[in-house]
Amino acid sequence: MLIVDVVVVNVALPTIRADLAIPDGRLHLVSVGYTLTFGGLLIVFGRIGDLYGRRRLFLIGVGAFTLASLATGLARAEWQLLAARAAQGVGAAMVSPTALALLTTAFAEGDRRNRALGLWGAVGSGGAVAGQLLGGVVTDLFDWRWIFLINVPIGAATLALARRHLPESRAADRPVLDVPGAVVLTVALAATTLALTRYAEGGHAVQATWLLGAAPAAFAVLVVVERRHRAPLLDRRVLRIGGVARANALLAIDAGALGASLFFTTLYMQVVLGYSPLAVGAAFAPITVLILLISPRAGALTTRYGPRRLIAIGFALLAAGMLVLARVPADGTYLRDVLPGMLLLAAGSGLSYAPIFVAGTGGVPDRDQGLASGLLNSAQELGTAVGVTVLGAIATAATPAGGVAALTTGYRAGLLAAAAATLLGLILVAGIPRPAADAAGPAGR
Repeated sequence: MLIVDVVVVNVALPTIRADLAIPDGRLHLVSVGYTLTFGGLLIVFGRIGDLYGRRRLFLIGVGAFTLASLATGLARAEWQLLAARAAQGVGAAMVSPTALALLTTAFAEGDRRNRALGLWGAVGSGGAVAGQLLGGVVTDLFDWRWIFLINVPIGAATLALARRHLPESRAADRPVLDVPGAVVLTVALAATTLALTRYAEGGHAVQATWLLGAAPAAFAVLVVVERRHRAPLLDRRVLRIGGVARANALLAIDAGALGASLFFTTLYMQVVLGYSPLAVGAAFAPITVLILLISPRAGALTTRYGPRRLIAIGFALLAAGMLVLARVPADGTYLRDVLPGMLLLAAGSGLSYAPIFVAGTGGVPDRDQGLASGLLNSAQELGTAVGVTVLGAIATAATPAGGVAALTTGYRAGLLAAAAATLLGLILVAGIPRPAADAAGPAGR
């Protein structure tokens, strides 16, 4: 639900603009309002969950997201819609890292946790693709408001089940929350996310440059603040554990290259092939099914072969899919030119997500699982933003003047660059540590 809401709104933006009379210059805020609060608060709320109770924060977040979804669907004015979308992002930032931390602390490292993370990967990578499907179907067959209102019964059911089945989980020791670090980190992440978003939209180069210049300054201030705090929010000790740092980098590359590839493929089907939003949504259906079939198995395969091998195979399949898609002609067809590459993307994504999360949480003490989860979620969000921005700029620069054929040339360049980035990511895979000899035993608590 949280990941779908990142992408589902894109298909409905023209209808929202017409219904609420939102000027083109502010239409981007419908998407940015959500991603800005969501991406900027993930690490902070992950740490808050560690300290004050992950179940408690999860329930608060689901409730906030559900109410904000209702307000978004009922909005009658631009300001109401934008405020509700920002509130959705706050609720999502509470839920996402605490949900992952609740999962990883419910199972000891080994087979059972790996299988659970396989299901988590299915939900995450499947949700990113399903957003394209749901956006087209709901917008064409119903009203744009239902892409938000559908969250209300799902959120209510989640609250009921969570209250009944989820145990509380928090760190045994509860140091004081690093409030200055939380504020500075949120500002730094928000400035980075907003700058990348503005670059991707085009026409905002000056504003984006100022924001991108402010982000490093904020991160520099964060380093000073964290060194002075007894219990820093962004504990560098966690990044030094096992494969945590490499897993975060790999997830950013994975999410960025895949997000950009899906972006180019969607544009190709809509602009070049002339597909309607409903047809584009239907085109993503087999991809979603394949991801949901592969990802749950990836956890068991990680137990058997280790995360390093699965990530390498997944990245190779992702790169192969991008290279196949980079061959799309101006007079292409879905079955011949699009579907084969997208199936390879689905296989690569389904195989790589679970082992990345296994590596990114492996060896991390339970007391720090919220922080580790927040780091992974932030890597995924920022990776997508960077990927779409940078690879989109490459595609734009490579697009010659002309008609549909010129656009296809740009999409090819972007997809080739995405494949190159994914192949370079294989260098990082070699540094992922092998699992301990006893890590494969099924143990849970």
